[in-house]
Amino acid sequence: MAIKNAKAHAAAIVAASVAGLTVIFTSILMQSVDPLLAATLRYFVASLSVLPFLIWNWSAVRRISRRDFIAISALGVLFYFLFPFLFNQSLELTTAARGSLIMSLLPIMALSIGVAFKVETLNLFKVLGCGLAILGVGLSVYDGLALGVAGADAVTGDLIMIAAVTVAASFTVFSKRYFQRYGSWAVSYIAICAGFLVPLPVTATVIDFGVLPALTNLELTLLFLLGTLGVPIQFGLFSWSLNQLGPSRGSMYIVLMPITATILAVIALDETLRPLFVAGLVLIVGAIILVNREPKTSL
Repeated sequence: MAIKNAKAHAAAIVAASVAGLTVIFTSILMQSVDPLLAATLRYFVASLSVLPFLIWNWSAVRRISRRDFIAISALGVLFYFLFPFLFNQSLELTTAARGSLIMSLLPIMALSIGVAFKVETLNLFKVLGCGLAILGVGLSVYDGLALGVAGADAVTGDLIMIAAVTVAASFTVFSKRYFQRYGSWAVSYIAICAGFLVPLPVTATVIDFGVLPALTNLELTLLFLLGTLGVPIQFGLFSWSLNQLGPSRGSMYIVLMPITATILAVIALDETLRPLFVAGLVLIVGAIILVNREPKTSL
């Protein structure tokens, strides 16, 4: 079966691959850097990265009405500030495997919110695909789950990750109308800058910027990569694919994050792929194909 809009699917795959890399970078950073400081610095770098493109595409940005500008800015604070902060905070308390499994709930949560607000149509293929994706991620990270931490901290981290998934799912649903109206890139530029600038008066009062000189070269490099590769490229492509594919189909590719992170670890660290991981990967690919099928009727 040929999949429609191949460029959008390719963009989503690239975004998920970069996201897998950023998970590794974030896990390393969270060992020594405060989550709020890391999120603020990441989006400071991201704002500087998109500023030239914002100026270059100013004619498209000027088309955005004041009311929509406020709404896009609010979505930007949610997705480009609150989401990474919650994500970082979660990985301080729980394991990457548990976090990845919870992140796999994103497609079904986006589908549920989309159906509730009549942005998405519900069909059997989407429901089965979302369920299959959760099972696939569960198999692929099973070893990490078995060896993971337990206790109150891990449960708290899991709950924070659920909150992060809820924020991300809300963004994927409610940003769709603005992507369609003004284009995904113009909206993304505004949202990224708002995600840094709007919370800044508050974050500046609680963050200890005195630790900046103590950041190591590795930490600074990771923050730079997270702010450049991990925002304009990752989220820019993700937003564009969402505009083309819709919330549930576009967000389905997020479940590839732990897969790409593991494959990168295999390449970089010479680790071995386990049978359960391969089985999980097959299920995830099947889930993506299933979600993109067009049924004759909706539920």
